[in-house]
Amino acid sequence: MKKIWDWYYGKASIRKKLIISYLILVILPILVLGMYSYYVSKKNLIRQTKHTMESNVDAISYSLQNDIQRETDNIKYLSYNAKLRGSLENGLKNRNALVKEMNDSVEPTFWYFIASDDKIKGIEIYSPYVKQSLGSFLKPLEGKEKRSWFRKNQNNFKTEWSVKDDRIYATRMILDSATSSTAIGYMRLEVFADEFLDGLFQSSYLNNGILLVDANGKKITERTIKDREINKNIYQYIEENREERIYETKKYILATSEEMDNGWKLYYYIDKSEISEQIREIMATTVLVMGLCLAVALIMMSVISKILSTRILQLKHGAEEISRGNFELKIEQGYSDEIGVVAESFREMCMKINQMMQDMYQLGLEKRKEELKALQAMMNPHFLYNCLSSIKWKAIRSDQDDIAEITGLLATFYRTALNGGRQITIVQNELENIKAYLQIQLKSHENNFDVEYQLDEAGGECQMPNFLLQPIVENAICHGADLCESERGKIKIEYIYGEEFLEFHVYNNGPKVVGEELERILNTPGKGYGIYNIRERIRMYYDEECGLYSSTTDEGMVCFSIKIRKEIENK
Repeated sequence: MKKIWDWYYGKASIRKKLIISYLILVILPILVLGMYSYYVSKKNLIRQTKHTMESNVDAISYSLQNDIQRETDNIKYLSYNAKLRGSLENGLKNRNALVKEMNDSVEPTFWYFIASDDKIKGIEIYSPYVKQSLGSFLKPLEGKEKRSWFRKNQNNFKTEWSVKDDRIYATRMILDSATSSTAIGYMRLEVFADEFLDGLFQSSYLNNGILLVDANGKKITERTIKDREINKNIYQYIEENREERIYETKKYILATSEEMDNGWKLYYYIDKSEISEQIREIMATTVLVMGLCLAVALIMMSVISKILSTRILQLKHGAEEISRGNFELKIEQGYSDEIGVVAESFREMCMKINQMMQDMYQLGLEKRKEELKALQAMMNPHFLYNCLSSIKWKAIRSDQDDIAEITGLLATFYRTALNGGRQITIVQNELENIKAYLQIQLKSHENNFDVEYQLDEAGGECQMPNFLLQPIVENAICHGADLCESERGKIKIEYIYGEEFLEFHVYNNGPKVVGEELERILNTPGKGYGIYNIRERIRMYYDEECGLYSSTTDEGMVCFSIKIRKEIENK
């Protein structure tokens, strides 16, 4: 994270910073808004789905409950028929009266109910008070199953609903007419299963599943969904006897009806993947809208960032040009905003720096000229020449050859050093100056050090600033050869004529000087006209490839080198 921040803060271009900043400021609200919209839409969709499921299960169970209640009322009404109960009690004693009552009153009533109710398939009466079937409805209580059921439920006076072999029955006890407390038989009303349960399958909301169970939790009918695992989970839920109105898992939503009068329950469930289809549509729409917003924002950000960064990049380009030494550049003017103010200040700064550089350059040139003139003036060349000439001739007349020689060397040295007041000399004169100076030093030091010359013959007429080598040679004697203790001092002068450059090397075998000390000598101004001034004069006349350098050879000799071009650039 720190690397990303360092790149963004310190290395990325201003346009990239603007685009990234805009993207963050735009993307975050769009993403948050998009995610919030998706979350709210999903939440509302699930809530609406649950509400619809509750409404559907209520409507279906209400319709089924009405049918159950109607058929319950019908069987209750028919089982309480007083004439039927009275005749049935005396069926064994007076069979003819029972037959007459069935034909005259009971059967017409039953047929009326069957005809008027399209859900009633048939009605049957089973009683131990008859030995054989009478008419269409009355049958004897025969068979182990019927007699067992009668004994088991003879004290149950409610209507019982049951399903057997996909056939639906409503069964109710017929009580005696005298006390209404003794079972004399039971009535069974069968309904058309398909018509009776047809309302369960009218809804196909999200390919929902339907499961109808009786009071014991046994399946009456169902409509499954494609996911078999969900179908199994619904049965497991029923077996756990949960009473939740709405039950939700990661895979499905289940709505349960209230228990109906006959104990039945309706379970209405859907696969959440069906909702996911709608959620995916919402998500796709959300992503599309977000994408369009981001695309428009990106285009606008690119245009705006380019407009803003163009002027800043102009300032950057201007700074780079100044770093390369170009102070004559033109910067766009005419704007009054912050960038315009900075540009105007930048332009004025360039003008002032340019003027100051020119002034400083001129001052530097004038200062060096004045310094050299002052040094030359101090020597008073004509006076020196006359004096040295007189001394030489007197020494010759007196047979003082050493004095005459030294005087001649001094004359040569001052002639080449002063150079007629000119600052530019030739290589030949500069080397003569050094030879004369070294001969003088040898005389004054009683030849206690050795001098070696290694000079190319070419390039003697090449021009160069005068008086460059003498301070270096003087430094080599004073701080080098004079300080040798274990060996004899040595000075070596080397001149190399190259293809583009002239090189002068002055070696001494004095005490070793480490790198930091060499750099201090080169870069620290001294009290006199020393090595630092030589370096500054070279900078005045030549480019950056020229200069004064220091090094130490493999043999341990300290070397100061001058590298200049064959032609002087700034005379």
